[in-house]
Amino acid sequence: MQRATGLIYDIKHFAVHDGPGVRTTIFLKGCPLRCLWCHSPESQEARPQISFNRDRCIGCGSCVESCQEGALAVPGNIDEGKCTLCGSCVEECYSNALEMIGRHVHVGDVLDAVDRDRDVIERSGGGVTVSGGEPLAQPDFTLSLLIALKEEGYHTALDTCGQAPVTILDGMLPYTDLLLYDVKHMNPERHRELTGVSNDTILSNLRYVAKRRGALRIRMPLIPGVNDSEENLAETCAFIRGLERVDAIELLPYHRLGVSKYRAINREFTLRQLLPHEPEQLLRIRDFIAGNGLDVILEGL
Repeated sequence: MQRATGLIYDIKHFAVHDGPGVRTTIFLKGCPLRCLWCHSPESQEARPQISFNRDRCIGCGSCVESCQEGALAVPGNIDEGKCTLCGSCVEECYSNALEMIGRHVHVGDVLDAVDRDRDVIERSGGGVTVSGGEPLAQPDFTLSLLIALKEEGYHTALDTCGQAPVTILDGMLPYTDLLLYDVKHMNPERHRELTGVSNDTILSNLRYVAKRRGALRIRMPLIPGVNDSEENLAETCAFIRGLERVDAIELLPYHRLGVSKYRAINREFTLRQLLPHEPEQLLRIRDFIAGNGLDVILEGL
């Protein structure tokens, strides 16, 4: 089981917002959604990618000289049709302007990384969170990882958008202590416009898992002018109140920290003019949801 292989793009040590206590969060690469506001666009493609930070580039040309495939005519301008992702340009980049995003690892490799944090995890009552991208998009690896983590005695959390066959999600529940489940918009057509898929499977799976054991927390990204209308918030609250069990709804305010990542992987960020909520707006939303009878988590204010 520890030889099961998956594609990850980051391991965050000492995370404090992905479940109780101090945690190690594993970020898997690949996601079935394409949320317009996504702050981690590098997580979406289920393959390694090379990112290019133009501000770091010193124009030395080492990347061009190192490429045996002719995929680089000028520094950082990668022809993806020719690139084999060998990584030679990344290795030769003196200024670290080029970075390989995504690497294949075994479950055992992840356990080794997590075990270095064991003392602080145990002292804080924390654990390990499997996130993404979308963990359900790599079902065999995610399940093997969750099983191995439980065998090692770790508290586990699974952070998911829920867009997968319910059988995949159901198979992971016995090894998941906390399920962090995203709800982005209640209208199925609007959801498709915003993410590329309808919310039918997502909401159906949420009804299913709410009937099962274990802690369940709804996570809602708050995107100004996109899903923060009183109508959508009220409909979201009504849906959640109709579930058999939800511990809380956690609000995730929009931020612009991921905007520069789009340029680095040669993609356009279409919501360029979007600005975060003001603190008083977030407090009003929090109070509105609490007034609808739900426990609300809003951190960072």
